[in-house]
Amino acid sequence: MDQTQRLAGEVEQRLADARAILRACIRQQETSGRVSLAEIIAEAAKNSEFLTDRLRRMTLELAPNPEQYRIFEKDLVRIHGIKVAYSERILSVQLPVLIPHRKVQYTDYVYKPLHVALRQWCRRRLDGHLEIPRFCRATVCFVHCYDMSRPLARVRDNDNIEEKHVLDVISHFFLKSDSGIYVNTYHETRLQEHDRTYIFVMPQEMFPEWILQNQDMQEDIEK
Repeated sequence: MDQTQRLAGEVEQRLADARAILRACIRQQETSGRVSLAEIIAEAAKNSEFLTDRLRRMTLELAPNPEQYRIFEKDLVRIHGIKVAYSERILSVQLPVLIPHRKVQYTDYVYKPLHVALRQWCRRRLDGHLEIPRFCRATVCFVHCYDMSRPLARVRDNDNIEEKHVLDVISHFFLKSDSGIYVNTYHETRLQEHDRTYIFVMPQEMFPEWILQNQDMQEDIEK
């Protein structure tokens, strides 16, 4: 109970901070007629991420029974729109967002739902007596899809994308190890209608053929 009260206090404080940001922006607009939209969005995003994290923890603390929390986790995966599939020895994961920049401080908004989604998928496979893939030597392919209607300056260098946490999650369920001895990584950038990320995990010997088959697949990578 004490932990829950502490979390509730933190959430209340963050809500107060968000209101203070709004008041400051209104004052700035009234005095100068200008408001830095980028600063407003950045501060709002920080508060939003903090509140999301704390509310998830409060849900865990307050859920009266395990079944209710399982329902919450299912809703979490559904809301985030994470899709997982396995076919012809290739595991595919679709995220409806871009993987964060490696210098971004808060990244749990991607990795926590991903962990839950993969755990649920593995549980369903077990219940259905279906294979859960386990890769000894694997290639993990990241396909970063950027909204083509937005400025090209948004496209980041691949070495600035935080792949470590994603690999940690995938390794937990499917890889022998995420060490360079066992895993190669590949990054590709594509321009499409929406921001999203595709992750493909496959045995290393399948990667050259996969590249050949997918090099012209710009419009519909899901096929």
